[in-house]
Amino acid sequence: MKIQRIKIERMKIERMENMERENILEIKDLDVRLFTERGELPVIDRLNLTLRAGETLGIVGESGCGKSMLASAIMGLVARPGKVTGGEILFGRDEKQDLTKMSAKELRRIRGTGISMIFQEPMTSLNPLMSCGRQIVETIVAHEKIGRAEAKARAISIIRSVGIQRPEKVYGEVPAQLSGGMRQRIMIAMALVCNPELLICDEPTTALDVTVQAQILGLIRRLQKEKKTSVVFISHDMGVISQMADRVAVMYAGQLVEYAQAEAIFTRPLHPYTQGLQAAIPKMNEKKDSLESIPGNVPMLYELPKGCIFSPRCAYATDRCRSERPQIVEADGHRVRCFLYEQGGDAQRREMKATDTSETKIENKKKAGEEGEG
Repeated sequence: MKIQRIKIERMKIERMENMERENILEIKDLDVRLFTERGELPVIDRLNLTLRAGETLGIVGESGCGKSMLASAIMGLVARPGKVTGGEILFGRDEKQDLTKMSAKELRRIRGTGISMIFQEPMTSLNPLMSCGRQIVETIVAHEKIGRAEAKARAISIIRSVGIQRPEKVYGEVPAQLSGGMRQRIMIAMALVCNPELLICDEPTTALDVTVQAQILGLIRRLQKEKKTSVVFISHDMGVISQMADRVAVMYAGQLVEYAQAEAIFTRPLHPYTQGLQAAIPKMNEKKDSLESIPGNVPMLYELPKGCIFSPRCAYATDRCRSERPQIVEADGHRVRCFLYEQGGDAQRREMKATDTSETKIENKKKAGEEGEG
């Protein structure tokens, strides 16, 4: 217990230090839309986020909430029918550059050296016909004026640094010859070989078993600390986010619904959606016949509710929630998109929860489940 308390205090100190650092990424009113036969569909709706130097920002939400599209927007990889239609993505320490205004050539130059990405599935990201080592070498020579012999030595060194035994042997192997965990280590090596300032991790452990997942998370944390890299860590798994993030942004159907320090998100979540995600995390000391879940499903982009987009699944939804869209407000150190936390938020929340009897909550959950099934 004493060791655990020391670890927690150390994490708090590190997070306080992060608060004093400058922003390396500022996302302002970002809009990304899909242009389809059904019209313009808002994949990301006026998103505002910041990331400090050396910090890890966790992005969490169910599948279909816009997390991976956000990663694509930062990397400049939004493909048709998608398009960034508004806002800014400012990157850099002293002189910030708007990534949304960059040409394809400028973006290619910044990828790898300024910003790099670990993708969800290595087998679809790595070239199946090229050796792993050669792929790392090609990454190096694409960004630096360096001979191939020196690039090969660096590639073997980075393969060794990600915990792969016999790196010279693995250098010559193709991805299909490696396990899933080994392939993900190669992806991490490739992403970090040119020392980027910002690393985006898009569900990097989803396809891995629990043991390998823990190893990969530990590896990312170690390399981040060694290289002083800023990280955007995307996951649908609240448990993983709790291990990795300094701050957490909760997304739902393209909108930011809550944003706060990680400790605040996991000890006192405010938005009903965040509370639902938190409740769904299995707890070792509780015996239950079934796991908690949020009734219903994330709405399709062409069927977004008129009011609050979470209202069909929310146990606290009122008529106002079903007819009006809430805006982001400040409450208890959080930024949260919910009418419960408007002016006089705490008092209003207590009043609404007091009038929201158990029967009302059960009825709302029942409605949410029926709408989700429909």
